[in-house]
Amino acid sequence: MDHKHWQVEKQPAWLVAAIKKTISSLPGGYAEAAEWLGVTEDALFNRLRSNGDQIFPMGWAMVLQQASGTKHIADAVSRQSNSVNVPLVDIEEVDNADINDRLMETIEWIGKHTAYLREATADGEIDKGEREQIEENSYQVMAKWQQHLTLLYRTFCQPEELNAPGCSPERSVAINSWYGDKTA
Repeated sequence: MDHKHWQVEKQPAWLVAAIKKTISSLPGGYAEAAEWLGVTEDALFNRLRSNGDQIFPMGWAMVLQQASGTKHIADAVSRQSNSVNVPLVDIEEVDNADINDRLMETIEWIGKHTAYLREATADGEIDKGEREQIEENSYQVMAKWQQHLTLLYRTFCQPEELNAPGCSPERSVAINSWYGDKTA
């Protein structure tokens, strides 16, 4: 890994792309984003320019992600961190059908993945666009699979007790803290 220039990029292109995608997903686009943040559209554009002297505050990005109901920014940060963002749902609103739906969504994404691979490798080479499509699809496969497993375990497994040996449950805040105490 080249560590010489890793600090130079204060606002990476992948983050700007995720913020722009988030803004575009708002029904009112940039006008609505500016309204949510209490700034002008020019303030948004100035902070999203490549080679600009201003950066887009992470707090703003998170407000817009929340307003849009998307996870574009969280997904982009996860990808850049070589991780997968697994959005959690309120366990009180989950039933067996939801758990099975996540499994079916995973299978659907795997089917798409197979089709993309066949198409991309037909000519013996995967180009940049094909690779991006495969990576996006692969990310969705992993995220949906992790959502399925997380819901399955949160619904049907007993929470893990995190107390150290010898700690009394009355004094420990860690007891049954894995996703909250389901017995309460």
